[in-house]
Parts: sequence; structure tokens; C-alpha cells
Amino acid sequence: MKDLHIRDVATAELQELFELNQANTPHVGSISLGNLENLYERAIYFRVAEAAHHIVGFLIVFDPSAEYDSLNFLWFKKRFESFVYIDRIVVVPDGRRYGVASLLYRDLEVFAGEKNVPLMTCEYNLRPKNEISRLFHRNYGFEEAGRQETQQGGKYVSLQIKRLK
Repeated sequence: MKDLHIRDVATAELQELFELNQANTPHVGSISLGNLENLYERAIYFRVAEAAHHIVGFLIVFDPSAEYDSLNFLWFKKRFESFVYIDRIVVVPDGRRYGVASLLYRDLEVFAGEKNVPLMTCEYNLRPKNEISRLFHRNYGFEEAGRQETQQGGKYVSLQIKRLK
């Protein structure tokens, strides 16, 4: 993918990102536009990957100080003092296998390093199964730290960490 770069998201792009998010459920959770705007306000990191002036992916991240009630975020908050929590990463179907997710994660790693944060954290679905995410995170150096059910048993997730130090 040519001219791939990362930049901060602009408020005016939230509608487009909302539509991109919804097109990628159930691999990422469904969300309302209002909730996405709320995440935008609370995120420590919210950046897009862009190629040829088109958004091809985005990444939303929180730190432990965020007021956020996600069960998976709270699982990490209960166990770790300092981390960045990857709430969601979305890549357009045509952008997959071109390094978009890896570029976003490398950018986050630099961001976390600048803030002296020792862990990247995230989860992926075991039920419904998200094999692409499992393989990506394994290859990127994440390890399982736990598992939990969410959405009244509708989802079962693998809680992942990557040590940066």
C-alpha cells in the first residue's frame, strides 16, 4: 500500500470511522456514533492510518486513568498499574495484509515508549472466533494473560499483553 502513514484523527472524521467500525462487527464491538465521540474524548491515543488520502484503518487506546467501563479494560486496570489498552483496531478489507495494523501498533509502541509505559494490552474474541486477530497478536509478540466471558456469555475473550520493557 503506497504512501501509508499515521496521523491523529480529526473530529470531522468520526462519522466515517463509525461506519467503518460497524462494517467490521462482530470482530470489533458495535458502537453508536455518540459512544465513538465519547471514546474520542477519553482516548490517550486515537489515530488513523491513511493511504492516498483515504483512511484505511484506525486505532483507539486508553491508559489506566481513563473513565471507561469496558469489562476488558477494567480487567487490566485491576491487575496492572501502567499500560496502554487497545480498545479497538479496524482496518478496511482492502487494506488487510498490507501492514496497516502493524504500522499502527508500531506507532503505538513508540508512543508508549515515550511515556515510559511498560505494557500494551488488548483482547481478541475466542467466541465468536477471530482467528486473524489471534494470529496477528501472536506474531506481534502478545501473550495471553487471562480469559473472560462478556456480554452475558455472548463473547469469550483472550486477554493479551505485550511487555515493552
